[in-house]
This record gives sequence, C-alpha cells and structure tokens, in this order.
Amino acid sequence: MKTLKTLSLLAVSAVVLAACAVPTPSAPAQPQQPGQPAPTEQAAQPAKKIKVGLVTDVGSLDDRSFNASAWEGVQRAVRDFGVEAKAIESKQPTDYIKNIQTFVNEEYDLIITVGFLMGDDTRKAAEMYPNQKFAIVDVGYFGENAPKNVMGLLFAEDQSGFLAGVVAGLMTKSNVVGGVYGLAIPPVCRFRKGYENGVKFVNPNARILGVYQGPADGTPFNNPQWGAARARDQMNEGADVIFSAGGTTGNGGLEEIAKAQGVLGIGVDQDQYYTLSENVRKILLTSAMKRVDQATYLAVKSVVDGAFQGGNRVFDITNDGIGLAPFHELEDKVPQSVRDKLQEVIEGLKNGTIKTGLEGVANPCE
Repeated sequence: MKTLKTLSLLAVSAVVLAACAVPTPSAPAQPQQPGQPAPTEQAAQPAKKIKVGLVTDVGSLDDRSFNASAWEGVQRAVRDFGVEAKAIESKQPTDYIKNIQTFVNEEYDLIITVGFLMGDDTRKAAEMYPNQKFAIVDVGYFGENAPKNVMGLLFAEDQSGFLAGVVAGLMTKSNVVGGVYGLAIPPVCRFRKGYENGVKFVNPNARILGVYQGPADGTPFNNPQWGAARARDQMNEGADVIFSAGGTTGNGGLEEIAKAQGVLGIGVDQDQYYTLSENVRKILLTSAMKRVDQATYLAVKSVVDGAFQGGNRVFDITNDGIGLAPFHELEDKVPQSVRDKLQEVIEGLKNGTIKTGLEGVANPCE
C-alpha cells in the first residue's frame, strides 16, 4: 500500500558557466514578481489527499440510525480535514469482503467497516493486507493474535440503555414497558439488558416486554414492517413506553407508536428527533445514544495526525461516548423528580457507585 508522501521543496542548483578569456557583461537581473517562486526553486507539489472508505453492514446509509451516524462522523472529518471519502452499502453479507476489497484495490488510506456482523471479514482482510489501516464499529479483537492494523471502536451500550430504562421506568403510567430490537448480537443485547436493568433499578415492579428480530424475520435491522408489528403487539399488552432499537426495523416500531395515543417511544444510536418524521418527534421521549459519529471521526483524525494505532478503543459515559438525548417536545411532560433521579444515576455511573449489571460480561446475549 502506498503511504502519504510529503513532497519536499526541491532546490535547483545554479549552473556556473566557465569564464571566457574576455569577460562578457552579464544581463541585468529581472525583478521577481510578487507571489512568484525564486528562479532557483521549484514550487512544492500538493500532498496526496487521505482517502477514507466506509463499508456498511446490510443496513443502508439512510437508516437514520447506526450507519447514518457512522457516515456523519466521516463527513465531519471531510469538512474538518479535507480528506476524501466514499461509502459502499452492503446489500447482503456476501458483499462484505467484496466491498472491502474494492477499497483495498483503490489504495484507500483507512477502511472503516460498520457493524458486528462484519467482524470476521474485516479480520480476514486485515490479515491479508497487514499494511492497510482498518477501523471497525462494534467489534474488538483480543489476545496475542489480534490484528495490529485494526482499530476496534467499542461502546458501553449498557450504560446508554440503562439511562433509557431509568426514564422509561419512571415515566410509565401503565407500569408496562417494552422493547423492539434488532438481531441478538452483543451490542444489541447490551442495549436491551442495560435498559431492562435500568427499569428495574427505579421501578422493580414494572413489567418488561422485549423481542429480538430473528434470522427469519426479514433483512436484519432493515424490516420496518416487522418492527411495527412487534410494537403493536406490545402496545396491545399495555406497554406505554417502548425502546425501539434496531436500525430501520426499530424505526418502524417508532412510526407505529406515533399512531397510538398515550404511548411514548425511545430511539437509539443518535438523537433520532433529528432524523425521523414529525409524527415520531411528538412521541419521542429521548434516544439512547452511542456516539458512533465521534468514534469514526476520531479514527479518521488519527490517520490525519499520523497517530493511528491498532487495538480497541472504548467509548463510554466517562468520555461522552454514550449518552441520552434531550426530551425535546416532551420537555414539559418530564417531571423534575425524573430529571433529578436521572442526573443522580448519570453521576453514579460515572463514579462507579451505580452499576448496569453488565460490567465484565463477555457475551451479554447469553
């Protein structure tokens, strides 16, 4: 792979003419025009732009959630650092390695892969091309055989989910809360279990409903009809606050909630108030955020700064890697007592006096 080359200013040495027997008067020197290089120098050539390629999981770039957030971080890096960027959407899992290979062939400086399901193919590519820099969202590689050229971007989703659960547990009037989720993979399981533990922390008597999208339930993270049907099921069982966390699958759940009366939704990954319909904004209590945008932005910045290192980087509540979105249009509906309790939990998670129950859990899906 080619690395970024810095072209130095080439000094052109003066050619000394042999003196003639009879000296010839030299021509008068021409004045140098403003902005022109000195006649003995060659102007520097511009450095090659850093190129960043992003490969999505089977969800699309316009999922208004996970992939969109990853791409937003790259786009911010384009604006701040002047890098070039391109994204390729994967339509099916067999596209992963092919899409990665496209960026390898085109000599991109950093390849970012998005999602837990891309972990195996990203590892294979990293081992095949040890001089290529990679970053992957939601995957970490551990042990002495971990690839040295991959930056794993990990998140404490359980903390974000826990905060969402605290709000849901305090805001429910029916004492039934729900959750509609994508595939049961570790990041999603951490969201769900963190949420359920947050509900129990403030409301141990609440009934908690939840369902994962299964392999047979359409395209993973991209089946809004399935998400809508599951949200409808839970509302029929009395749920009046539902955490909908699963890409466009989850978005379908939020759209369905918006059709009901007296039911509130909670979004995921980014502040979905800014990405979903006006109807959803009216019922969106908050969003359990994970700063995928910040993670991809910092991965690109590390390459720009010449400071890229393989290994895992964890984004949690102590470094603003996760958080809870504002209440927006429901600001007046959230009592001060709920805000006070939420702030207490935030401080407890930061200083370690409150636990989500998933600390040190290797596989939260078990």
